Parts: sequence; structure tokens; C-alpha cells
Amino acid sequence: MAALDDLREATSVEAIKSDLLRTAYENEGSFLHKLDPRVLLLWYVVFLFVPWLFYDVTVLLGLLVFVSALAMLSRVSLFLVGLMTFTVATTLGSYAVVTVFTGDPVAAVRALIPFTLKLTIISVSSLAVFSSMGPKTLSQGLQSLGIPRQFTFLITYGYRMLPVLFEEYHDLVNSFRLRSTAPSNPGWFRWRHYTYLLKLSMRAFYPMIFNVAKRSRVTVEAMEARGFSHSLQDDASTDLRLADMKIRPLDVGFFAGSLTLVAVLAVFI
Repeated sequence: MAALDDLREATSVEAIKSDLLRTAYENEGSFLHKLDPRVLLLWYVVFLFVPWLFYDVTVLLGLLVFVSALAMLSRVSLFLVGLMTFTVATTLGSYAVVTVFTGDPVAAVRALIPFTLKLTIISVSSLAVFSSMGPKTLSQGLQSLGIPRQFTFLITYGYRMLPVLFEEYHDLVNSFRLRSTAPSNPGWFRWRHYTYLLKLSMRAFYPMIFNVAKRSRVTVEAMEARGFSHSLQDDASTDLRLADMKIRPLDVGFFAGSLTLVAVLAVFI
């Protein structure tokens, strides 16, 4: 019973919400967070293409082990890892079921394994990189690479709004639950209960969108009152935002070490 209670607590809405917010905001102590965001983004772009250069399953497994180790160092959310694992497993399983009626399922799954490994490597790399960069670091890295500040501000604002949206949506769902009556008979497999929760979730979604629109308008007016549009064309403001960015030997070593690892896997395996 204790193990079942621990499992329920770990999979509750509050636990999942805390895990996702920790992944997005509190990874300052992770290894990848210490790297310069420009180097990290360049590494990510490179590893978007590297898996497609290989077809050997052993090499792809080596790359998967490497990026998985980086994801562990980045303290990626276990909920996201579990969701990705479930997606990969169900995709392969669905292909196997479909090919039962069209051909050899074992051969089809074996042929799809390299393609699935490539997509998994890219997905794990994405989790590792973007879980290590907070909203400020990500916006600085994109702006230093020439991305307009309007776009980087949208990313930062979206990150900052996530906790507010989570709390507001949770409060709206609770308020609708207090003002409505749950079904007295849950039905087979509790389908009435889950249908009731689905209806509440849909009803709470629209007031939240309306509140987001109002909050966005207030934010725009506040930013304009503080001279946000003027700072977009001010070089001194840009230099001040990017003053603490510096490529260090650790950044160069990490990037060169990653390329060396890829070369070793390609040559010796």
C-alpha cells in the first residue's frame, strides 16, 4: 500500500506541475547550464543533423547513450522522459500490428529501429538543451545570434507566464468543481467521472484564454510605458543585455569533445 500511495503522489497533478516547472526554471546547477548559450545552441543544431549521417544501429545506440547522459546531467523531468519512452514504444508497436496484415512484422520493426533511434536522439538532445537554459539564458543566446529582440522577448514572456497559467487554470477547475455536482454513479471504469472532469477542463479553458488576453494587453502597455520599443533600437541596451556572455575553454572543450566522440563512433564501431 505504501508503494501504491507513493506512486499516486508522484503522478499527481501537483507533482507533475512541480516537476515541469523545476525542469524549466531551476536547472542552474546542471552541467549544460554552465555553458555559453551560443555554443549550446550551435551544438544542438549540429546534433539535429549528425544522427541522419549514420545507419549503423551500434553507432546510433552510442549517440543515444551520450545524449542520455547529458539529459541525466541536465536533470530532465522524469515525466517528459516517461512520455517520450511511451511514445517511442507505442509507435513501434503500432507499426508491428499494422504490418501483421501487410507483411513480416519482425522485418518491418527491424527496419524502423534506425529511424526511431534517430528521432529519439534528437528528442533527448532537445530535452537536455532546453531543460538547461532558463528563459533569460535562451533569449540572450538567440539575440546574440541575430534573432530580433521582439521574438526573444516573446519566449521569455511565455516562460514567465507558465506558472501563472498553471495556477490560474487549476483555480478555475476547482471553482467549477465547487459550483457543479459530480455524478453519483461513476459507471463502468469510472467513465462518467472522467467525462465530468473532461467537461470541467474544457469549461475552464476559455476563461483562462480570456484572462491571458487581458493580461497580455496590460503587459504591453506597461512595457511601452517603460520604453521597450525605444530600447529595441538602442545599441547600449543590447550590449548591456549581452555583457555577461563569454565563450570559455569549457565551452570549446565540450563542443570539440562531442565532435571527437562522434568521429570515434563512426571510425571504430
